[in-house]
Amino acid sequence: MIFLAVISVVVATLSPFWGLIFIIAFSGKYQGKKSLFYSVYFGFIVLLFIFRVIDVISFLDLLIGVGLTSVLYLWSLHRTLNFINALISVFFLNLIYAALRLIIFGKYYAEIIAEVIEKYKEFITQSFQNNDEQLTLALKFTETFQELFTKYYVGIWVITIVFAIYIGSLFLSKKGSLKWEHRKIRMPFYLIYILIAALAGFLLPTSHTYGINALIMIAPLFLIQGISILDFYWGDFFKKSKFLLFLLIFSMVFNYFILILVVLIGLSDIWFNFRKIYMEEIDGNNLN
Repeated sequence: MIFLAVISVVVATLSPFWGLIFIIAFSGKYQGKKSLFYSVYFGFIVLLFIFRVIDVISFLDLLIGVGLTSVLYLWSLHRTLNFINALISVFFLNLIYAALRLIIFGKYYAEIIAEVIEKYKEFITQSFQNNDEQLTLALKFTETFQELFTKYYVGIWVITIVFAIYIGSLFLSKKGSLKWEHRKIRMPFYLIYILIAALAGFLLPTSHTYGINALIMIAPLFLIQGISILDFYWGDFFKKSKFLLFLLIFSMVFNYFILILVVLIGLSDIWFNFRKIYMEEIDGNNLN
């Protein structure tokens, strides 16, 4: 148990995304000893911070973005027996955390990104010193990446956490006692109102950046429902052909048109409820 907690800290330090997946996926291993697991986890990250192994931003990411997020998710899942309710709860937690982090540490965070980008530019310059055209393209791409990551950090953080929870939940459902009716996922309808507010913010020049951040944040929720629809109608077919399933996943990752199409399918289902699935039915199945 102690070893599992230490490994979780190590993985989360390298990448909060993979650390959160690891903790959620293996939560069944420490189900009866959560207090011990999290005592070791939180104690270890405090020691890393005290001895300056990690900075304050990394400490907060491990404390809130991974630690408290996983605690809230597992607590909500245990209380409601509903994966989506648990996912939505950590969605709002990380929305608040990412916004506060940017407000409080925005300048420091921008300096860190600028420092990393500057080192990367030096590496690029050395790598393409004999090819001016590729060097120019690489530097432009790096500058664009820096601008996007700085402006849309809040949305990027939330989308990272949502996907980590989603992937971890798939592993947990496969190995744990609580099974997720993946083909019957239904997001709450109030996400439509959040989408409308995000679109309004996007259209207004004074809140354009906030609107894009909001759209980035809620997009994975619609995507998850879109994937659920694909599973509902064609899941059995893809289970028989692993190769076609691989092609579908590959095309979604590398083809933005297909990705956006699945997002729109998920959004449409929230509005029109094509599968005629209601939250009461999902909760009843989980209780059974």
